[in-house]
Amino acid sequence: TATSFVGSGANLTNVNPYQFSSWYVTSDYTPTAQFVTIKNWAESNADGYERLGTAPTYSNGVFTMPSTGYWRVQANIIYYHPSANGDTFAIALRHSTDSGSNYNHFATIGGRLAANLPNSVKFCWTVSGTFKVANASTSRLIVYGVDIRTDGRIMGGTQAGNDAGYCSSMHIEKMANL
Repeated sequence: TATSFVGSGANLTNVNPYQFSSWYVTSDYTPTAQFVTIKNWAESNADGYERLGTAPTYSNGVFTMPSTGYWRVQANIIYYHPSANGDTFAIALRHSTDSGSNYNHFATIGGRLAANLPNSVKFCWTVSGTFKVANASTSRLIVYGVDIRTDGRIMGGTQAGNDAGYCSSMHIEKMANL
């Protein structure tokens, strides 16, 4: 049992690997195709938010985990149509082991918006799953819209302030080392 430590800790064993970060869609995202990576993510700006450990890096819809291990993701996607349109779709979590050349679903949720709904009715769809990162330098994560309409919207906005938080969000957490 150690009470203090100096150094990198890279060779320590039996250390709790748990870490997490939260993310949100900063502004409404309009899909550019029926099959599309959902973009506009930023690390949470919610009042009192604090990350534990190292957050994934993010660029243009793609997340790179900071280390190997088993990672759990829960995405809460608010999807709507500004005008009344029927829609059947899915939101998927996808993982790549080859730096983003190929992705595979590891979790998916399907949904349906009826054509007789009023304009801009918003529903939240939650998808969650766990995936293994064997090589952090080549592993990638995306949130993916499957067969969604290009006239639909993924709701975004700030999480800061007492009356804010009306946006799509995601929680990413490391569950265990390899």
